[in-house]
Amino acid sequence: MDHLRLARDGIPTGERRPLRGPFRRTVLLRAFLGLALVALLAHAFTLARGADVRQAPLVPSDTTAVLVLDQSASIGDYPRVAAALRRIAREEEHAGFVIFSGGAYELFPPGSPARELEPFARFFTPLREGGEVYPRSPWDAAEFRGGTSIGSGLDVARRALLRDGVSRGSIVLASDLDVEADSESVTEAIAAIRREGIQLRIIPIGALPQHRAYFEQVVGRAAFLADENPSAPVATATENRFGGPLPWAFLAASALVVAFLTANERYLSRLEVRS
Repeated sequence: MDHLRLARDGIPTGERRPLRGPFRRTVLLRAFLGLALVALLAHAFTLARGADVRQAPLVPSDTTAVLVLDQSASIGDYPRVAAALRRIAREEEHAGFVIFSGGAYELFPPGSPARELEPFARFFTPLREGGEVYPRSPWDAAEFRGGTSIGSGLDVARRALLRDGVSRGSIVLASDLDVEADSESVTEAIAAIRREGIQLRIIPIGALPQHRAYFEQVVGRAAFLADENPSAPVATATENRFGGPLPWAFLAASALVVAFLTANERYLSRLEVRS
């Protein structure tokens, strides 16, 4: 019994004074690590509960999106258009909608229910599975589909966000990126978007390499939500690399929890005295 009691209570010693410093340091470190672990676990729990599964990664978090859709005659990749419409309609709460060809028209103002975009996807879905015949859309008229004025589409979206007092806005441009006719107006529109703090994302639809290269130089590759492959899904760069959006804040908190637990085991473990 005496042996068990000593094993539980520790090693008897008459040299208590020299051990006061290490004892005090150990107590303080244990208290700090304990409080830090509780705080990190509470933070991780808050992050997990606050994650909004409805938030589409196509647009920056906490922004009001406006989809700017190219309806010029050169647009041919209808499945990608349908995918963009359905994804924003499914994962965003609110979104505006602007279409353009030679000119631009605002169909839905910013803050409209994003689900209203879903019915438009049927115009870009073949009547038969695997077929190439599509329903006639309201914009098939030759007078509307003549020309491509990307600058006008971007400008209408920017003005709509400013008009409605949106403090954090984002624009998703779905287009073939043909800037040969209005490169100057596109440059001016993008410059105005940046001045207003509006973030721009791009979904290329059958874009030629030289047109894509122009936008990569102006806005950077990170703004693109799909690569050159027509069969590639509409997704962010993170999704393309890892298969889904990564919760970086949650991962960082988890990594700190592991680091603190490791430090506790490394520096504050029970002292072992070997005979």
